[in-house]
Amino acid sequence: MKETDRVIGMNKKPSPPLGESLALMGQLGFVIVIPIVLGAILGSFLDGKFHTSPILILVGLLLGLISGIFGAYRLFSRAMKD
Repeated sequence: MKETDRVIGMNKKPSPPLGESLALMGQLGFVIVIPIVLGAILGSFLDGKFHTSPILILVGLLLGLISGIFGAYRLFSRAMKD
């Protein structure tokens, strides 16, 4: 065993339990999907109200996607700290 292998192995954190990993994946799905769906619903409603189809639904989807990615980043950054 090389010296670098031993040093690298010492810095590794133990992997989280299976249940914790599955819970994180479930949360990730909700954190990404819910803002996108809500953005699409709100954009569709506003498109119908202001007759701007499909502009506002696309804006809603984009804002939902950005929000979902930001939420996933926050979720993973908290999980990595633990």
